[in-house]
Amino acid sequence: MEKKIRQLFADVLQVSNEKISDVTAPENLPEWDSLNHLNLIASFEEEFSIDIEPEDIQKMMQNYSIFKSIIMNKIG
Repeated sequence: MEKKIRQLFADVLQVSNEKISDVTAPENLPEWDSLNHLNLIASFEEEFSIDIEPEDIQKMMQNYSIFKSIIMNKIG
């Protein structure tokens, strides 16, 4: 499942999945801006049929590790 999350994340941001690691954050990946963050949220909600709470959306922009953790908790 982690591989699928990483690939979707990379696809939405249009970067190679090798650029994505647990320390990836908006500060070190220019493609991860606020607009693309909303695109990520929408894509993950659609792909996994989940709803992401507003407070989680804000937390998820800290780094990929937190993003991935919240998604994995939502999809169980």
